[in-house]
Amino acid sequence: MSYNRKIGKTNMSFSKLTKQCIIRTVLSLFLTLILYLSITFVVTSINYEAIGYDVLYSPDGENFETVYTYMYTGEEPENWVDEKLQEYMNKEGYYKQTIPNQLSKSAMNAVSWASQILALGVWGALIYIVNWNAGNADADKNELGNASIDKLRGLKAGLLAVTPFAASYLILVVAKLTGAISWAVSLFKILNFNCFAFTNMIITNGVGSISISELICLVAVLLPLPIFAAFGYAMGVRHTVLKDKIVYKNEK
Repeated sequence: MSYNRKIGKTNMSFSKLTKQCIIRTVLSLFLTLILYLSITFVVTSINYEAIGYDVLYSPDGENFETVYTYMYTGEEPENWVDEKLQEYMNKEGYYKQTIPNQLSKSAMNAVSWASQILALGVWGALIYIVNWNAGNADADKNELGNASIDKLRGLKAGLLAVTPFAASYLILVVAKLTGAISWAVSLFKILNFNCFAFTNMIITNGVGSISISELICLVAVLLPLPIFAAFGYAMGVRHTVLKDKIVYKNEK
């Protein structure tokens, strides 16, 4: 299979490759949040249905108290009027608030994992591309006899790039030992939001506590970045284009 490439394209130093991995990981954090919020909004909008309403009272327009709740039974007549609701609405300081149908816990989990899988794909692509280009350029220089190839360069860049995020894990370990765990869990979740669904699955007791077994399992959150980087670089060194492998059959 023929493959056209520009010799020496994306000649990138190790420090720049590492910085690109960090920058693209931070970018993917925001993209992950946008993906999750977008998918949640779409699914919630499709599922939206009013199942009742609350009547809230506020003497000052700031502090609200629920004084009456009505849930639809499905048996209300066509021209049915809730006289008690009308009584409240004729008074000052009372407000009606619709109660929407809520997604089930299983549906919310499905939304989270669907968002998680898409987010990992975006993150992986961002890291893969920059490392593939670096590996491809290094292979070109090697073929011209200008340089040798360090086949672990992508892995090393990924391991170094994960350091800021691994620092949040070390803080979490120290916090576990000292007892000040809540803020450390929150910090870890924010800096490693690319794996938010996995993290939420592991930390089942909220931010107030975390077990030793949960702490050990969270190490897995730090693995995707060096794996994506190592894989992308290795494929670049081989001049292997995944799209061509997927779309086209190898000619014998």
